[in-house]
Amino acid sequence: MRPLYGFLKIFLPYVYTVFFRRKKMVNAPKKLKEQTIFVSNHPSSFLDPLFVASLNRPSMFFMTRSDVFKPWLKPITWSSQMVPIYRAEQDGGGTYDKNQEIFVEVQKVLKQRKNLIMFGEGLTYDTFMRSLKPLRKGPARIAINTMESTNWEIDLKIRAVGINYANPGTFRADVVVKFGDPILLKDLKPMYDENPNKVMTHIIRTMQNELEKNTVFLADKKKLDFFEHLLILSRKGMNDKHYDPKIPVIEKFEYSQKLGQRINNEYQGEETQWEELKSSTDNYFKKLEENKVDESFVYQFQKNNNKKSLFKNWLFLLLTFPIFILGAIHSAIPYFAVKKLVEKMFKRPVFWSGVKAVLGGLFWLIYTLPIFWLFDAFLYPALGISDFWIGFIISWIYFWTIPAVTFIFWHYWIQMFKQTLEFGKQSDTTLSTLVKERKSLLAQMAAMNI
Repeated sequence: MRPLYGFLKIFLPYVYTVFFRRKKMVNAPKKLKEQTIFVSNHPSSFLDPLFVASLNRPSMFFMTRSDVFKPWLKPITWSSQMVPIYRAEQDGGGTYDKNQEIFVEVQKVLKQRKNLIMFGEGLTYDTFMRSLKPLRKGPARIAINTMESTNWEIDLKIRAVGINYANPGTFRADVVVKFGDPILLKDLKPMYDENPNKVMTHIIRTMQNELEKNTVFLADKKKLDFFEHLLILSRKGMNDKHYDPKIPVIEKFEYSQKLGQRINNEYQGEETQWEELKSSTDNYFKKLEENKVDESFVYQFQKNNNKKSLFKNWLFLLLTFPIFILGAIHSAIPYFAVKKLVEKMFKRPVFWSGVKAVLGGLFWLIYTLPIFWLFDAFLYPALGISDFWIGFIISWIYFWTIPAVTFIFWHYWIQMFKQTLEFGKQSDTTLSTLVKERKSLLAQMAAMNI
């Protein structure tokens, strides 16, 4: 395990515990040296490899787009176990020969019983979509070439990884990573002897099927909004803002996956039930947009028997204001500095959440370190604490808990304050009308067992 990778393996799980509300690994690998090519979907660019690798036991090498490999970044890319992959659409001519050299290096890694993670779709959309793109041949080619170079004797495996975010761009959202069953490539030797090309096709199709079994995805991108509308209304699935917090994250994933599968299988054309429901939800969300009303406002209004009931909100905000201030002291400068820097450096929003999480964590680490000096210089003398180790333990516990907890609360407090203000501005008449329409939609969904 190389130095920077080892540091990130320790540090990033802490960062992602703060960044994500709930995270779940399903059927995760157990061994450090799995000797496996992990083939993953790629919904969120920079966030995907760091998240999967840091929260799983196996040490992984990454296949990463070549434009990251600047000469001055070589110590970082090497130390973090990154390997370049070249693509003609980005890098121009000569990519085939360059990739052949890289594939030889990757084969050496796999022969040493190490692991490789590849993003078989090859690219990430600029905006988050619950969809899958056709897999490229790279993972299958590396797998076959590695087996050929060892006369099909090593126990190399290939395994699908489905990454399922509620929304990778939302702070404190949920994520489920589900691993497919491993395929032992040695078992494909008879098929290879019969027809090498048949093995390539078999691996690609198997990985595509495995990714479909382990992700929430819509085959038709035109139905993505409709699917999200159903998640929002039901509050049972993996939507980042509209959900029942009492439902376990794995149940939310399974609900979302089953709903996506139903739409993929049943809503093929002009089926009356699905078309009627889609038309009704489209009209409802169009009215929300026209009236500038968040669906959560309608839900709260309905839940409170057509009353706003803002007193509890304001009382909570008032009583917890000191915690908000503490969170602002610990977090405001790192948060806004990193936000401005990242959004200026990266034009594609798909990169923002992953880079913000890593840079934000590192900036926070540096920004918060003076706690040890401040406590030792001012707090402990005032409290009469003279023992070094007692002071150090108090500082250490504070350092790893209070800034993170108050940052989460600071962010939540701001969101609640904004929503309370907006909710208070809404017209009771408009909300009452929307509640009636919402109840009708829920009845339609119940009739279809959604």
